[in-house]
Amino acid sequence: MVPRAREDRLVVQELPDEVLVYDLDRHRAHCLNRTAALVWRHCDGRTSVAELATLLRKELKSPLDEAVVWLALDRLGRAHLLCERVTSPVGAQRLSRREVMRKFALVGGLSVLLPVVNSIVAPTAAQAASACADATCEGGKPGNNCKNCKGSPCKNGGTCVVSGSICDCV
Repeated sequence: MVPRAREDRLVVQELPDEVLVYDLDRHRAHCLNRTAALVWRHCDGRTSVAELATLLRKELKSPLDEAVVWLALDRLGRAHLLCERVTSPVGAQRLSRREVMRKFALVGGLSVLLPVVNSIVAPTAAQAASACADATCEGGKPGNNCKNCKGSPCKNGGTCVVSGSICDCV
């Protein structure tokens, strides 16, 4: 199995110890820690899982094995950052994150090297827009502010209308 990282419709920002990836299709932001980022960067469609494990051992100077690579590939696949999800072969050792952490704890507390992909849903532009800022209700009592809207003036007898949303004055 040779995994290949997705490249299209992604915005990638490299930072010293992590990589931020924004998926334009799914409107999700992903933060890849150093281990997950190394695996993702080397998923070129030609590098095998065994070769990825060797690269990780060299770059992180740690005794990592293929189980860590499979864990990273699973996390990257769930985040839709691979061209297609990969599944470990039937005979391959498949460990859960907890089992890998237990294994690393025995090797000297190397759990910080576990691959982590944190994802959040980014709001659409309409969802991200702030509501209006303290405005005077034109139809309500003078000086009253909109209860839920903060910015557009109240109209129509004490009702603030902002981009199709209706908010009541207090």
